[in-house]
Amino acid sequence: MDTVGGRYALDGRLGEGGMGQVYRARHLQLGKAFALKIISPAFAGDDAARARFNQEAKLASEISHPNIVSVVDYGEDEKFGAYMVMELVEGDSLVAAGTLPMSTKRAIDVLAQVADALDHIHKRGIIHGDVKADNIMLTTETSSTSAEARRRRVVRLLDFGLARRPEHGEREEGVSGSPHYLAPERVAGGSPSVASDIYALGVLGYLLLTGTLPFDGEIVAVLMAHVHDPIEPMAKRRSEEIEEELETLIARALAKDPAQRHGSAAAFRYELNTVMDMLDMGRRRTRGSGAMDPANAREAMLRTAFERSRIPQALLSIDGTMAASNKAFNKLVNAGEKGVEGLVVTDLSIATYVPGLLRALRAVHTEGKPSERRAKVYRGSSKNPLELTIWLSPLPIPGQEIHMFVRVEEVDPRRSTPGEGT
Repeated sequence: MDTVGGRYALDGRLGEGGMGQVYRARHLQLGKAFALKIISPAFAGDDAARARFNQEAKLASEISHPNIVSVVDYGEDEKFGAYMVMELVEGDSLVAAGTLPMSTKRAIDVLAQVADALDHIHKRGIIHGDVKADNIMLTTETSSTSAEARRRRVVRLLDFGLARRPEHGEREEGVSGSPHYLAPERVAGGSPSVASDIYALGVLGYLLLTGTLPFDGEIVAVLMAHVHDPIEPMAKRRSEEIEEELETLIARALAKDPAQRHGSAAAFRYELNTVMDMLDMGRRRTRGSGAMDPANAREAMLRTAFERSRIPQALLSIDGTMAASNKAFNKLVNAGEKGVEGLVVTDLSIATYVPGLLRALRAVHTEGKPSERRAKVYRGSSKNPLELTIWLSPLPIPGQEIHMFVRVEEVDPRRSTPGEGT
């Protein structure tokens, strides 16, 4: 029986990656099963390859998130060389024969979970660098309540072989990553970044919803297409109707200019939440209600989704006048039932935490692209501070030119980054 690191007994091979083989292993003392990755013999004597392997293990071991496969141990074995030990995840590949294109609801759920995973690592200064369908698994978890047991498909992001913490001004030596998911600036030799991970997330969304990659063919042609060719609208490649808001979201993630993409995975996630809310409200309102006038039905759906959304949202004019807000926003600014309609944003508490908010509104309208602002709110020594993330997005509606989203996170003072909830 082969033993690695003096405590892991190999029980059989599970698969092979670019730099190593993966085995099922059993901890000799605990008796628990793990997945153990051993560096390939071809790389075992290569100092640079071994350093990359160890970097992958180190970065992945720092991460604990329900949508990411955790690394629990790593080291060097005298016989086998560098190794890392991961939790054993048994599930299905994200993309299998007959699974594409996915339904809108299922694709949105997958994208939301991947965005959550990326947001978690980005906050820790880590760029994944290789987001793609092949690096995602689907597992099934059962959550039980007093009323019923419910099974849910859970996305797990794998393979941190290209992950890194980019240094300021660092340039790439060559181009790394999967060609079909590579952002235009990466093709040109730019460093991996949050924006390049967002682009790959957009490619993934395009694949899940259409069953095709934005660009396909020979590698060089694909790389050049990322830089120069426009993305064909998903509606032309999908037989079923696709919501305009979802088409716009994916197109934004796939913008050639990194500055025009979502500023963070969290911003992508929250825009996705809005689409989810609209779809859910639309299904509830139209179920069994007979024929409705499309324009009126759409307007009613949007209004209902806006009002019932759990995300604080507001519509503003470019001069800062509040045109509308939902209950979550009113609660955030302590407006109560009377709301904030007709008030100027500078009269609200949120403006005291975000200097220059009015200028930011005007800039978003003028430049025609989304913007993000952050602020920290201290609540005394007895409560943890809050971090506010405010997203501003332009709207082509007179008197309601700006759409504002607000995320609120409680900051754990024991960590240098915000906590994982509100």
